[in-house]
Amino acid sequence: MYRIIADNKEINSINLSDWIIEYKNLIMPKRRVLGDYYDGKNEIIKQNAVQGRPNYSINVNMAKYITDVATGYTFGKPITYSVSKEENKKILDKIICTNNENYVEELDYHIGGDMSAYGIGYQLVYPDKNSKTGVKYKRLDPIRTFMVADNSIEENVFCAVYFHDYIENKQCKTRVYLWDDENIYVFDGFGNSFSLSSTTKHLMGQIPVIESLNNDDAFGDYQMVLDLLDSLNLMISNNTDDLQSVSNAILAVSGGKLGEEEIKQINKYKVANLPVGATMQWVIKNTNTEGVLGQIKHLLDFIFQISMVPDLSDDAFAGNLSGVAMQFKMWGIDQLWTSKIRKYKTSIIKRIKMTLRILGINENLAEEIQINFYKNLPENMAQDYEIAKNLKGVISLKTILNNLSIVQDAEEEYKLIQEEQEEINPNNPQTP
Repeated sequence: MYRIIADNKEINSINLSDWIIEYKNLIMPKRRVLGDYYDGKNEIIKQNAVQGRPNYSINVNMAKYITDVATGYTFGKPITYSVSKEENKKILDKIICTNNENYVEELDYHIGGDMSAYGIGYQLVYPDKNSKTGVKYKRLDPIRTFMVADNSIEENVFCAVYFHDYIENKQCKTRVYLWDDENIYVFDGFGNSFSLSSTTKHLMGQIPVIESLNNDDAFGDYQMVLDLLDSLNLMISNNTDDLQSVSNAILAVSGGKLGEEEIKQINKYKVANLPVGATMQWVIKNTNTEGVLGQIKHLLDFIFQISMVPDLSDDAFAGNLSGVAMQFKMWGIDQLWTSKIRKYKTSIIKRIKMTLRILGINENLAEEIQINFYKNLPENMAQDYEIAKNLKGVISLKTILNNLSIVQDAEEEYKLIQEEQEEINPNNPQTP
């Protein structure tokens, strides 16, 4: 569940209060839990720890590892944009200018991280007279943002809600921003009781908040392995307890009795003068180190397998794997990549349409802009050369350039090739 389903679509303080209460009870706690796992703040539950004995809680933050690797693989290289028709290049230039002003590379990466951790990300598009292009993009915190849909079979979203707390006159208050197709509403209140403060037309023609799902179920990348992450932390914590118990082992004496002074002498000189027939030995807990290490390995294998994120500490990544072998190793995360870009491409198209509307340009021209994603892999010059050599004359040069890891902007690279050919043969320039 990642949206609120409402029976009543009317925008008023009573309905808003009901939606926020439902969100706080059903959705927000789950998102907070996922956020705690990423921050390494999830609780490690250990039962019946003996008082006075070692009791470590070691958090191996695999959740952060999974999200950082998956996000870096998908959004580590900037998304690029291109057009096939000359008449659309001016529109592309305006989109790129707007993206640059809004630091869209960082924005996309941040939202990609939200998608990975929470299963969902949000961004707001709005006009801003103080910006050079007149358009602003803003990431919205998934903890404080949600969409509301009707109860029809299609579950159509009819508004987006964002709220935050603030202090006024030493009192904690809440401000709520709500967007529908036409207006932005501002509500203020205490707790879950609100009153409408203002209503303003936003002229966007649609809800200006874009919802980006990580996959069809809005699951985060480590959401399905939470139990395994708990087991891994517990296993390592308990093993550390056992090792610490060995260093704090109890010295048992049989056949005699040691007083306080004798114990001090033993600790000082490391020599024990025992009565005839008396013996001493350490009482320690037997530990099966190999068994523990084997269990930890099994847990890690399951975590990597189910989350579909590769183990970058694997020795295979340090060697010279063949292309086929590397593709097999990366097959799982490639499935994540495919799902993520399919979902986020839809979000970018919506963002471009809103941007064009604000700029006074036909928003349907957004369909003319090609959106290019790149896997963030180590650059392979030899592989790029083979791609270019084998595909030359089979597909267009622009398509080839879009598939080369060393090319960041295929459109710009195409222009540079044209300029070089004109310099070499100015009297008879050829199309590259």
